[in-house]
Amino acid sequence: MKRYICLSALVIFTILSTDVLSQTKESILAETETRDVFEKKFYWGPSFHQSWGTIKGPNLPKEYFSKPCFGASLRAEYYPLSFIGIGLGFGVQQRGAGIRNQDNYGGSFTHPWEPNYDPDSTYRERLRMNTIDIPLTLLLRTPRDVVKGVRLTGAIGVVWIKNDYVKEFWHKPEDGFHTIINVDDQYLKKDLGYEFEFGADINAAQACVLQFHLVYSVGSKNVYTTGTSDGHTETYGFRVTWLF
Repeated sequence: MKRYICLSALVIFTILSTDVLSQTKESILAETETRDVFEKKFYWGPSFHQSWGTIKGPNLPKEYFSKPCFGASLRAEYYPLSFIGIGLGFGVQQRGAGIRNQDNYGGSFTHPWEPNYDPDSTYRERLRMNTIDIPLTLLLRTPRDVVKGVRLTGAIGVVWIKNDYVKEFWHKPEDGFHTIINVDDQYLKKDLGYEFEFGADINAAQACVLQFHLVYSVGSKNVYTTGTSDGHTETYGFRVTWLF
């Protein structure tokens, strides 16, 4: 009788152990199973902006050309649905333009030996605006991959712009002593711009979403506060964002 009790106990123990091991294995596999990064609803992360800026309008006081404008920000994106979401950012962005002056000597470095040579003619002057940007955008994303791990995305929205400072720079590479003039009082302090974006969200090995967007932004208000000139800031370029 004792032998049968021990044998029965051994069988029951074996069955229970097998069941526990099976459940543990399934639990481990479920925990280690990778979830598609595009299934997340909330993302956040840093951005780097490489843009070019200028001023355009029907009545400009000077002749402008595009100059490089760098920027960086923190972004958050929320997708209540797989194909539509809301984006919010906070960051700094350079704006402004290069200023083209009268070329009296055929270029800045053409005739430096001339007795009346003016090194400040042509392409040495810059209007630099350092702004704080808060963009709010409606996001659109393809619900499925167009290529494995890649989804097309776009955005449209508004961006609140605050001019931290506005300065005119005269670049003097001959001696390195650039002339810097503060012109805050001549330009608008706050603006509400429109922003348009298009690009792709890339699944970066399930670690994050690498977002690459072409971005165009234009101000809605006259940038000048003095005189009769009428112009609007304009930037265009690309933004790279790491969304976790």
